[in-house]
Amino acid sequence: MKKTFGVAGGGQRAAELVRLLKQDGYTVSAYGVGTPKASLESVETSKAPLENVGTPEASLENVGTLDAPLENVGTLEQVLDADAVILPVPLLNADGTFNCPGVSMTAGELLSHFRAGQSVFAGLIPADVANQARRVGVSMTDYMKQEPMAIENAAATADAALCLTVTQTRETLAGKRCLVLGFGRIGKLLCQRLRGVGAEVTAAARNPDDRAWIRVLGFHALDTACLAGSLTPFQIVYNTIPAPVLDSELLRELPAHCFLMDLASKPCVDTETVSRHGITCLWARGLPGRIVPRGAAAILRDTVCQLLRELG
Repeated sequence: MKKTFGVAGGGQRAAELVRLLKQDGYTVSAYGVGTPKASLESVETSKAPLENVGTPEASLENVGTLDAPLENVGTLEQVLDADAVILPVPLLNADGTFNCPGVSMTAGELLSHFRAGQSVFAGLIPADVANQARRVGVSMTDYMKQEPMAIENAAATADAALCLTVTQTRETLAGKRCLVLGFGRIGKLLCQRLRGVGAEVTAAARNPDDRAWIRVLGFHALDTACLAGSLTPFQIVYNTIPAPVLDSELLRELPAHCFLMDLASKPCVDTETVSRHGITCLWARGLPGRIVPRGAAAILRDTVCQLLRELG
């Protein structure tokens, strides 16, 4: 498969992707990759830090030590002219413009740069943009909808969540009473990994079938619709459900020392309530690209290369 690759936008995962493709012998142009992401959103605890004994941070400006960001390798025009173009997730910003640092371009303007026969890959592609691409003969594929990538990305998210928990709490997870809200891909893998490090794991799901699986896999099960009166024991809570499950009444049940991590793509926790009660709440979306960018890049490279083989 001798193709040229273009990579635009996408932070540290994209920078690592460029390096991997070059290592594989491909000709790669890049633009706007390796730009640091904003810090993880958090609500700090009300506890005063100890003087001269280090200050625990509830948000992360820089997570881990990464290679220096790549500078642009070619122009944006060269990137968009490659045989295979890999764009970020999400493809567009909230205002509908192309999600690439230093670029002011609408979706229509972006599509005008492509030609028939090109293969374009991005994450969370709006349906109208995908339809426009098809009309001009451009193959535009949403890599986030590929099941193998979704599974591996979920595993990377679970690994990163544990890493981040230890970093933020400065404690080991062995013996900790943990609650995982949701039993989808991320929830399942998170439960498995938590048990692997010795945590006591409870999972909550609305679907009775999911609760049956939770029990037969050896975890404690709760119904997300009936959480009231059950939350006091938990020291660590992970939310994987993209909907507000923990209302202010439920949040008040959590102990003040509880660490709450929201893994949903949109913030689903009442930050005002957790702040009042001194609970540390971390909105930790997009963890693979932030915590394990090299591994996340390998997952993306393998997914794109498999799709190219299928496309012929």
